[in-house]
Amino acid sequence: MSGGIAGRCAASHERRRSRPTRTHGPPDARRPQLEVTVPTKKQRPAPSLRARLLGDRLRALREDRGLTLKYVSGYLGVDFVDVKDIEHGTRSAHHAQIVALLDLYSVYEQGERHFAIGLARDAFRLSAWEGDFDAPELPVSTLDSLWLESLAQRIRSYGAILVPDLLRTSGYAEEVVPRECGPQASESEVVWRTRALERRQREAFDRRPAVTVQAVIPEVTLLRPVWRADAVWRTQLDHLAKAGDSVRVLPTRAGYLPGMDGSFTVFDLPQKYVPTVACSAYLGGVAVHEGDAGQWYADAFDRLWDAALPPAESAQLITDLSHQ
Repeated sequence: MSGGIAGRCAASHERRRSRPTRTHGPPDARRPQLEVTVPTKKQRPAPSLRARLLGDRLRALREDRGLTLKYVSGYLGVDFVDVKDIEHGTRSAHHAQIVALLDLYSVYEQGERHFAIGLARDAFRLSAWEGDFDAPELPVSTLDSLWLESLAQRIRSYGAILVPDLLRTSGYAEEVVPRECGPQASESEVVWRTRALERRQREAFDRRPAVTVQAVIPEVTLLRPVWRADAVWRTQLDHLAKAGDSVRVLPTRAGYLPGMDGSFTVFDLPQKYVPTVACSAYLGGVAVHEGDAGQWYADAFDRLWDAALPPAESAQLITDLSHQ
C-alpha cells in the first residue's frame, strides 16, 4: 500500500514539474484573446418635422383638455404606447384616428382641422414629391423644406453665395444645379432637380392667396461667375431688377452681421401654434432649425434686410451691373 501511495505521489510530482510555467507578460503572450462584439440597438431614424409638429399639437391639445394617455388610448381603442408614439412623431395615425382626436379635443375650426389632417397625411410620406417615379431618394430634411415651402405664407431667403432658388431664371438654374448636385449625381438626377425647381417656382408664385417672397442678396453674389455665357448673367440680373420690393442687395460696404456667412431660408406658416422654422443649406443636404434656432435665423434675416439697400436703389444697382 505504501509503495502504491509513494508511486502516485511521485507521478503527481512529475506532472507538476512538467506543467508549463505561467508567465506574466501581456495577454496576447499567454493565450489567444476572443473578440466579443456586443450588439447595439439599431437607432430609429429621426422623425420628420411634419410628424413632430403633428405630435406636439396633439399632445398640447390633450394636456389642455386635462386628458391622460390612458383615457385617449381607450377612447381610440388602441394601446397606450400607440398614442404615446403618435405624440412623439414616431408612429403614423390614420385619417379616422385624427378626426376622432380632433372631435375629442373639441377642435372644430376648419382651418386647424384641415391642417392637422394634412399633417397626418404627409407626416411619413410626402406624396407630392415621393410619388414622383423619376425622383431620386430625398432626405427627410429636404422633404421637410419642400413641405414648408408649399405651405408658407411668407418666405425669407438670404443667398450668401448664389441667387435663392425661387428667384433663379431657367438659364441660371441649368448652370448652377449640376454643380450643386456634385459629380456623383447622375444626369437624370440633375434633369429632375432642374425641373423640380421650375415646378416649385410655379407653385409658389401661382398660389392663392399669394405667398410673400423676400430675398437679400449680397452684391458679390451678383458678380460671381457661374454662367458660360453673358446672356445668362444679364437675363438673371434683369429678372432680379424687375422683382420690385421682393429683392434687396446687401452692398459690399456693409459691415459684418450675424448670419451673413451662410445661405438660409425662413418659412412663416399661417398656423400660430407652428414655431418659426428655418432651413440652411450644407454640402449635399438641408438642415432644419425650429423653435429658438428658427427664430435666430428670422432675426438674422430682418437685420440683413434692414442693412440692405432699399428696393429702388437695389434695382438700380442690379441694372447698372447688367449693363457693364
